Amino acid sequence: MMKDELKIEIEKLKVSLEAHEEQVKDLNHDLKIATQRLEDCDKPKLTSKQFAELHRVIETTVENFNFNEADSYNVELTIDYDNKVELSHIEFEGHSDLYEQIIHNVEKLFGVTDESDDDEETPSE
Repeated sequence: MMKDELKIEIEKLKVSLEAHEEQVKDLNHDLKIATQRLEDCDKPKLTSKQFAELHRVIETTVENFNFNEADSYNVELTIDYDNKVELSHIEFEGHSDLYEQIIHNVEKLFGVTDESDDDEETPSE
C-alpha cells in the first residue's frame, strides 16, 4: 500500500471507531436504564400524591426538630496559644432522636401490615 492509501485507511478506521464509540455510549445508557428498572421492579410503588405526602411529613419533622438542644452535640474545646477558647470539633449526636421522630410520623401517615405472599396462601374451604 502506498502512503496515501494508508492515510485513507486510517481515516476510515477513525470514522468507524467514532461511530462504534457512540453506539457503546448508547448501549451503556440503555444498560443503566435496564439495570435501574430491574432494581425498581420489586420495590413497593407509591402514587405521586403518596410520595408528596411522605416528602411533606419528613420535611416537616426535620423542620420541627429542636436542633438547639446542647445535649444533642458532642463538642471539643481547645485553648489557643493566645488563651482563646476555640471550638475545635462539633458532632451532632441527636440523629437517633431525629430518625425515630421521622419513622414515628411516617408510620402515622401509612398503615403498616405484615408481609404476606398471596401465592403461598391457600383458599379456605
